[in-house]
Amino acid sequence: MEPRVRIAVEGVQGVGDGRWQVGWLVTNDGPESLALEAAWIPHGRFRGEGRLPLSVRVDPGGSAQLKFSVTARETPGTNFDNAFLILRGSSESRAWRIFTRMRIEFDAQAIPLPVIELITTQPIP
Repeated sequence: MEPRVRIAVEGVQGVGDGRWQVGWLVTNDGPESLALEAAWIPHGRFRGEGRLPLSVRVDPGGSAQLKFSVTARETPGTNFDNAFLILRGSSESRAWRIFTRMRIEFDAQAIPLPVIELITTQPIP
């Protein structure tokens, strides 16, 4: 059974020189536990620190907070599409990729604000 997850952006904090700490809340709406094993944020203009190992278990009905550093430097008012938070996870001994597609909007202070547009899952053979 495909995992059912909700992902929400919890906040963005500047850490200096175009670096940001972004928090996400992952909620498991499925009937099975979900083990999160890796994460990456691959967009060139909103980029994480490569593929990061995770060891997070999210029980049915539960949530987990994730925080990742990203680099993003744009002028106020800039927007772009197709940034992703990609999670690798497993449930019931099946591996999955969870794709969170986002639009990134830079506010008047040039803070990147991820707006989640779509969450999809894909089995990993």
